[in-house]
Amino acid sequence: MTSWFIGISAILLVLYLTVPKPNIDKEWFDYYFEAIAVILLIVSLFLYLLSATYLLQPFYQDNEPTKEQLIQSAVNTRRVQIPGAFMIFWAIGFLILIKLEYSIAVLAYSMVAFGAPILWLGLRRIAQMRF
Repeated sequence: MTSWFIGISAILLVLYLTVPKPNIDKEWFDYYFEAIAVILLIVSLFLYLLSATYLLQPFYQDNEPTKEQLIQSAVNTRRVQIPGAFMIFWAIGFLILIKLEYSIAVLAYSMVAFGAPILWLGLRRIAQMRF
């Protein structure tokens, strides 16, 4: 899963940075959206590369990794991957706002991209509750 998100972050970043952007039709807030999207993609790429090192860390030892080391590696990996997933969704939301004309449908799509990870986290918390 880490390699998928590394690929998604890198592809989005490369595609966004290589597409020519005319300055004629830009509003003042488009520059902020661009900056936020690029920063989110770079940070998410960094977080996913960091999570890959956490995931592989127990296997670069002289001894066989213990169960506790593997559990700690998985916990550290998840702690880094969840914010990375949030950042990818939010960057997609900003890219939708930048690339498409501002209409009700575009705003709805970007709000779904912004709200999807928050909804997922809320549903995950509800699923972990014991009744």
